[in-house]
Amino acid sequence: MLDDDPPDTGAAAVDDSALTAAARAGDTEAFEELVRRHGPALHRYARRMTRDADAVHDIVQETFVAAWRQITTFRGESSLRTWLFTICARKVVDSHRVKRAVPIDDRLIEPVRADARAGPFSVASNNAFIEAMELALAELPPRQRAVWMLREVEQLTFPQIGTILNLSADAVRGHHHRARATLQQRLQQWR
Repeated sequence: MLDDDPPDTGAAAVDDSALTAAARAGDTEAFEELVRRHGPALHRYARRMTRDADAVHDIVQETFVAAWRQITTFRGESSLRTWLFTICARKVVDSHRVKRAVPIDDRLIEPVRADARAGPFSVASNNAFIEAMELALAELPPRQRAVWMLREVEQLTFPQIGTILNLSADAVRGHHHRARATLQQRLQQWR
């Protein structure tokens, strides 16, 4: 484990270790459980980084195919999740080489469900904020958007994100800071 990765103390981390060991030994059911466990997060990340819905599915599928092929070489220097995001980030870059990727127009942030007492202004205001947030995220440069997604949505640490995107933790902090500053500026009317 790298010094910059927090120690895995949760039951999921223990399960990941056991599942990874079983997958290394060729247990396809253990690997399928890893796919079920980490697939949604990888899908969210890929969806925000590319426009084509078919490409998103391909990226995630290629990520897991590569992970299966390389599982015996996984040394455990980072968490399995970090390793999978690293593979996925590379697959996203590969897809960008084929065509320029732009985030799709589906919502990362779902509107808050208004209770029965909420007036039409509250509902309209919430929907307008969500639209403004989605537009501001789509306008971020790809690396800043990736860092923001991995930090704010996937709750990864700066060192983990650095491993995934092949950046130093300080560079990740810089991209995150610029992304937050840009979002704050573009969403200033909502403060």
